[in-house]
Amino acid sequence: MSSHQDFRSGTARRIGPETLVGELMNDYRATISVFIRHKMMCIGCPVARIHDVEEACREHGIPLDRFLGELDAAIAGGS
Repeated sequence: MSSHQDFRSGTARRIGPETLVGELMNDYRATISVFIRHKMMCIGCPVARIHDVEEACREHGIPLDRFLGELDAAIAGGS
């Protein structure tokens, strides 16, 4: 997965809004806990392989920027 520039903070993100949820959880297992913490039932969902992070956040009413930050923190911390 490529890095993405956060246009507000200027920091590089490991993932972006268009990152597919299934690929994200497969490539970075530590992100699964973020989905669970937000009560997002994306784990094991057949749509996760075609759904991106932005769509998932919109459907679950979760602020995208904050969620991306939490995903990046999970990836960086490995937890």
